[in-house]
Amino acid sequence: MDENELGIRRQIAWLETASPDDWHRAVLDFNWDWDIDPLFWIARQPQCDKAMALTMFWKGQPVWYLLMALENGGSDTNREPLWDMLKFTAQRINAKGYVRSKIAYDVDEYTRDDFEELVEKAKQLTHPPIKPHPDMKRALRGRRIVNDIDFYRRYPKDFHGTVLIELPDHGDPENVGPLGKVWSALESLWRH
Repeated sequence: MDENELGIRRQIAWLETASPDDWHRAVLDFNWDWDIDPLFWIARQPQCDKAMALTMFWKGQPVWYLLMALENGGSDTNREPLWDMLKFTAQRINAKGYVRSKIAYDVDEYTRDDFEELVEKAKQLTHPPIKPHPDMKRALRGRRIVNDIDFYRRYPKDFHGTVLIELPDHGDPENVGPLGKVWSALESLWRH
């Protein structure tokens, strides 16, 4: 097993012990240049929240993959793992398979525009690999989940994807310099 595969297995092992809220935080922090396996693992879980599924779906840029299918004469020949995850997620959304809905999801203008483009491109395909569903563009009520310093303390450093954060090393309080005081102040603000 290579180092990349080992890292993926370690991340999924961490996710298996984490809460769905922390899954969502991991999704928010995910570096989309990495292997998609940890996100695909989340997308398959019974406790995957609708907000998580929608976040992954739209961050994965499904319209681009439909454009590729159109350029290939309507055939879906793309075998990228991300595309497989997007198709799986779309099918599960269409089947109302994401039943957990405790996390808030906001729909912005870009999501609405992407949804309209998804509808347009899907109509151009005889057998669209993704079928647009109105739930793909609906805002959801729920708790607002953010990535705070407490999450980054429990989330293994080598999994940090988009937010590279150095946690302060709180040594002897007598010897904390100006930078340490700034970190302490920021940390206390992040907790709120």
